[in-house]
Amino acid sequence: MNTLLAMHSFCKVMEYSSFAQAARDLNLSSAQVSKHISALEDHLKVRLLNRTTRRVTATEAGQDYYLKCQQILNDIEVLEASVGQHSSQVQGVLKVTAPMDFAVMYLMEPIARFQHVYPQVRIELHLSDERISLIDRGMDVAIRIGELADSSLIARRLAETRPGYYASPAYLSRYGTPATLEEMASHQVMHYLLSSDDKPILRGPGEERVRPLHPWQLACNNGRALCEAAALGVGIIGKPNFLAAPYLRDGRLVELLPQLRRPAMGIYALYLHRALVPGKVTQFVEFLAEHFRDGGSWNRL
Repeated sequence: MNTLLAMHSFCKVMEYSSFAQAARDLNLSSAQVSKHISALEDHLKVRLLNRTTRRVTATEAGQDYYLKCQQILNDIEVLEASVGQHSSQVQGVLKVTAPMDFAVMYLMEPIARFQHVYPQVRIELHLSDERISLIDRGMDVAIRIGELADSSLIARRLAETRPGYYASPAYLSRYGTPATLEEMASHQVMHYLLSSDDKPILRGPGEERVRPLHPWQLACNNGRALCEAAALGVGIIGKPNFLAAPYLRDGRLVELLPQLRRPAMGIYALYLHRALVPGKVTQFVEFLAEHFRDGGSWNRL
């Protein structure tokens, strides 16, 4: 049995919850992946996965083994990277997770430039507005906006963004422009579904809260879609200014109550705390830090 290949196969199945997707990632057949994992289970004398025709789930032993496998495979990658430091080339697959809208709007340019400088680095970009675990999903770098919860990760501050409230001129012409947070509570406020709050909440700079008197007019799990809806006059949104910036520049949105702007939120690049960080990770993070050294184009309106 090729133990490392079996471990890679197992981790890929865990990552995707799919033999077929894992096989495509490893350039193997599904039968080969299944064979590797069966051999691993026979070797360990424990079942790692529960398989049905519709889904794959880990057993308790499988979940524990997965976490340990990830650490071992990461350590091997670091070891190989440390040996490879004798070469001037930065290479390999770099897995990056980032918020969807921020990545589409602001990350693609530095990624394209990075790959021009380091053509032997292949970037696997996972876009999601939900926070993906670096360890559980085998990510190298995560771009995060706002409060950081995991102190076990190294954080490099790249830029900042400030939350604000925005509406279209057409909406304000029809419904009036609120002068206070309390007045805004009577307006049509749209709701971001991935917010920690289950209902739209208006916040002032001191975190005081005023719930809108009306139920949300539109709810969505994507911030850019909400910006587009606001520009079309559906209602008011509360979003970071990096999202609103293009709409503010062309006049499709205007900011409301700028005197009540809340404190800025940091935009960070996170990566695992290791004895030796792979060169592809350090170079990518440094590249992003240099690209955003002016604090972010969205703050220069």
